[in-house]
This record gives sequence, structure tokens and C-alpha cells, in this order.
Amino acid sequence: MKLLTRIQTILLPILGAGAVGVCPLCWIGSASLLTYLGLGAVIPIWRQLAFGMLFIAGIGFLLDFRSHRNVIPLTLLLLGGILLYVGRYIFLSTWGAWPIWGTGGLLILIAVIYNKQLFRRQKDHGTI
Repeated sequence: MKLLTRIQTILLPILGAGAVGVCPLCWIGSASLLTYLGLGAVIPIWRQLAFGMLFIAGIGFLLDFRSHRNVIPLTLLLLGGILLYVGRYIFLSTWGAWPIWGTGGLLILIAVIYNKQLFRRQKDHGTI
């Protein structure tokens, strides 16, 4: 049972962060990377995939919330995801919109780091 708890402690933050971590690939490098990987056909639907990844990240952070009962990482993720999505797709990725999607990406990164620290604190205090 302790091994399962340890695996959950490691995997839950990674799953939430992993889904979000793929989203910033939406920019210039995504087309070349996807084409290089033989996935050029998904470029037209990348917008929907990015939204789906943010949704999956939200589910992961919601599960994390159930574990540590702190709403701050989930709130930062939602706010950052909205800013990232709006800055990238509503303003069509113009360089003038970089403060919007840049702030969103930074908030997501802060949410991931803070979420991981919450699990580390639980581990240190033996509450997991």
C-alpha cells in the first residue's frame, strides 16, 4: 500500500504538469516538430489538442486538490491556461500578445512547482 501511495505522490503532479507542459509547443516550433515526427496532419487541429491538454491538466490538478486540499495551484492553472489560450489563439499569436500568453505560461509553471512542493511537504510531514 505504501508503494502505491508513493507512486501516486510522484505521478499525480507529473501527469498534471505533463499535460500542461506540452501546450507551449503551440508556437513556431510545433509545426516543424510535428512534421519531423510524422504528425504534420495534426497541425490544423492543434488548437483543439491544446485545449484538450489544458482540460486534462485541469483534471490532474483537481485530483491533486483532493489530495492536498489547497486551491491555489488549481486556480493558478486555470488562470494561466485561460491567458495562454487567449494570448495564443484569440490574439492569433502576434508578438504583441506575448505578455498575455507569457504570463499564462509563467502562471502555469508556478502552479506546477507549487503543486509539487505541496506534495513534498505532505511527504515530509508524513501525512501521505
